[in-house]
Amino acid sequence: MKEDNANIAIVKQLYNAFMKKEINTILGLLSQDVEWGEPENPFNPAGGTRTGHAGFLEWINIGKEAEDILVLEPKQFLTNDNFVAVSGYMKCLAKPTGKVYESDFVHLVKIKDNKIQKFQEFFDTYIAGEAFRVN
Repeated sequence: MKEDNANIAIVKQLYNAFMKKEINTILGLLSQDVEWGEPENPFNPAGGTRTGHAGFLEWINIGKEAEDILVLEPKQFLTNDNFVAVSGYMKCLAKPTGKVYESDFVHLVKIKDNKIQKFQEFFDTYIAGEAFRVN
């Protein structure tokens, strides 16, 4: 039970660092071989899985150019062994089109040796893709 709470604390640190845009803090929470992924979408430039700190930084840089995260609200944290599942709500601005999209999300985070080893995001890719799609 104590390890579960520690894992949730690590994940909460991740969200806090994201909202403050503290990239070095985030990197400190990630393992060197982290897998960072979100669903593929032909209209969302950040889709796909990237590995390692370099891959995460690539994802961040794509994200900075493509969208602004307006709201990121983790609501529930569930844990089991070395995984934390987070459900929540996000609201983002697709910069190329100026369209805003909103979606509930689920993030699955694997923790190993007090570092985030894998982060996988699930959200409404259709609505996000429509926000990025130029008509």
